[in-house]
Amino acid sequence: MEFVLLIVALALSGCLAGVRLGLQARKQAARLAELNDSLESRIAERTQELRLALEASDEQAKAVAAASQAKSDFLAGMSHELRTPLNAVIGFAELMRMNEAAEPLTRRQSQAVEQILGSGQHLLSLIEEVLDLARIEAGKLSMSVERVDPQLVVRQVCDNLRPAAEAAGVTLRAPAPTAGLGVVADRTRLRQVLINLVSNAIKYNRAGGDVLLEVRQTADGVALSVHDTGVGIPEDRMAELFQPFNRLGRETSDVAGTGIGLAVSRRLAEAMTGRLECASVEGEGSTFTLHLPLARPAAQPMTASPIPTGTLANVRAGATMLYVEDNPSNIALMRHVVAALGPIQLHVAENGHEGLSLARDLRPDVILLDINLPGLSGFELKARLDADPLTRGLPVLALSASAMPDDIRRGKAAGFRDYLTKPLDIPALAAALNRALGATEERSRVAA
Repeated sequence: MEFVLLIVALALSGCLAGVRLGLQARKQAARLAELNDSLESRIAERTQELRLALEASDEQAKAVAAASQAKSDFLAGMSHELRTPLNAVIGFAELMRMNEAAEPLTRRQSQAVEQILGSGQHLLSLIEEVLDLARIEAGKLSMSVERVDPQLVVRQVCDNLRPAAEAAGVTLRAPAPTAGLGVVADRTRLRQVLINLVSNAIKYNRAGGDVLLEVRQTADGVALSVHDTGVGIPEDRMAELFQPFNRLGRETSDVAGTGIGLAVSRRLAEAMTGRLECASVEGEGSTFTLHLPLARPAAQPMTASPIPTGTLANVRAGATMLYVEDNPSNIALMRHVVAALGPIQLHVAENGHEGLSLARDLRPDVILLDINLPGLSGFELKARLDADPLTRGLPVLALSASAMPDDIRRGKAAGFRDYLTKPLDIPALAAALNRALGATEERSRVAA
């Protein structure tokens, strides 16, 4: 009997333990369910927050894009509206100055005309700088990056600004020639940066001061430095140097300026994968240094060429060609064609005025012109080349999409050595270059 009672007690004890375990399991399951519900609720709330944040971000991005477009539209409209009256202001002032022989002006009137012209040009440069800054900030600045000879650009800048330096009593010194240096840059933007730096070095200099330009190769590229002996920049204001519209306390000085040029110059340097730095000592002068990547010779050979073997067999090594063309695709094509033709040193100008300047500096062995150029047509450029003693007699070829018989006759009448039409016939180009370069060699031997 006692044994039976023991068995029953054990059984009841086991049942009670099982009941307790079941109750604990139920409590744990209920707690887990509660935690799960809480977690799902929190996830839903967080998902809703993220969705709302993304929607707000999208709306903000749209608002920023709309504001940027509105700013671009405003600047474009402002540029047009300002340029229209400026055209009359500057144009009539220049006419008054040019017509002074027929309609003499008094000394005071002449001074007033010069003031009008100077102020008009200053306002025009301000418009250009503001538009450049807006384009850079909007990421809409067009760049044509290529191999550029910095020595050539520096010499052009010095030639352009030497009269301003002489008028200010400042000696402008160009760098000593350095052979073989090339930089990766946009030629027009590089000139813009250097003109701004040298202009500032002249304006903020002292009478009898110096401005020295230096071009040198560095470990990471090429450095173009502009040294001046001017007033310098206070050390505590160096951090403000490249801020737009900040003239570092010189707003009330008699030196004209807007405070935009250096900001634009630094952004242009960065757009060309370079950098612009400054070192200055107050009362002694400043040095602005533009660092640009070194251009290395292209190592990629042409694997196939449509040029017949020996087409340019008689061309001397190192012949120089200037190509004036504003279309980037056509420029890229010509680079490949010249690489296949060789051995020709190719220089490129993207408008007529730049082409005229480069032709004077380079005096190339042959010039190849597009006809429909911005600012100065190919016919106008050819006439100016013929009128300039420095470029008169240089062989000039035309390469144009204007291919009607009347166009070709007009080109021949204008004195082009050959008139080639687009699409480019490479063997015809090679033959024309061979004739032009052969004539150049013959002329050189006769002159010798």
